[in-house]
Amino acid sequence: MKPLSSRVWWRIALAIGIALPFAAPPAGAQDYPSRPLRMIVPFPAGGGGDVTARVVARKLEEQLGQSVVVDNKPGGNSLIGAQELVKAQPDGYTLLWSIDQTYVLNQALYRKLPYDPRKDFAPVTLTIASPIVLVTRADSGIGSVADLVARARAEPGKVNAGVAAMLAHVAQGLFDQSAGVRTTRIPYKGSSELATGTMAGDVDLAFDGIAPFLQFARSGRARVLASTAPARLAAMPDIPTLTELGFRDMSFGVWFAVAAPAGTPQPVIDRLNSAFSAALDDAGVRERLATFGFEPVAQRGPAAMAQRMEADLQRFGPVARALGLQLD
Repeated sequence: MKPLSSRVWWRIALAIGIALPFAAPPAGAQDYPSRPLRMIVPFPAGGGGDVTARVVARKLEEQLGQSVVVDNKPGGNSLIGAQELVKAQPDGYTLLWSIDQTYVLNQALYRKLPYDPRKDFAPVTLTIASPIVLVTRADSGIGSVADLVARARAEPGKVNAGVAAMLAHVAQGLFDQSAGVRTTRIPYKGSSELATGTMAGDVDLAFDGIAPFLQFARSGRARVLASTAPARLAAMPDIPTLTELGFRDMSFGVWFAVAAPAGTPQPVIDRLNSAFSAALDDAGVRERLATFGFEPVAQRGPAAMAQRMEADLQRFGPVARALGLQLD
């Protein structure tokens, strides 16, 4: 076979040079996103997790220039929605907006979890957070945390504490340990049912996020005794934190975060993180979120989310197991 002449090599090189600009861009290039996104929300429509997702999604559309379709996949303590994400293509067009339980506590609550948050998810960013609050009816006779502790010590096990979210189960257990009391935990399927039960007098108090109790607190029917926030919230400046009242290990809260399927290209993750951050910094979004008792988190991005997942697992996993919170 005769060697190719310099003229032939030149023609080949020229052809390659012409073709390269028209080659298909690699995954994660500048054309992302080029079609609508799907954001899985593993909760029923109308709840706090769903409403906050939609508030952020509308602003996210402006940042990305594409529609963001919120797809509710409730059930199984968020397992159904999480598995939907695992099955999706890692191209940045399917995301999961979910609560800390999905990323952290489910690992302690299930012996055989059908997904691995470390291996199956690509962290995008932490988004919003809300503390756990202690709430009681205004006419319950419990006017403060001191009143609650006094009653619980006088009548061990007779004070009923309603809980819904798994972190609220943990909060009730940690409160009992820190206060040296024994309250009886009454589980509810959801926060709306818990709020209704609390206002009906079915339980003496509730550990939960503030959102389902806001309307009752504003009308004077409910009393917020304290929160697990690290500092008093701007929306509730008169409500003390449990930390300032002297309770140890009671600074934490419910948080939401966004994940993509494992293997999603880093440039796509970075683009999403930037878009979510801009959406969360929007004044109108922050105002809407505040009406549901949520605030954007300060530390965002994939690294911050991964670190938070590990830290909370180390902190709350042993507590959940000690409380016997097993779901399978």
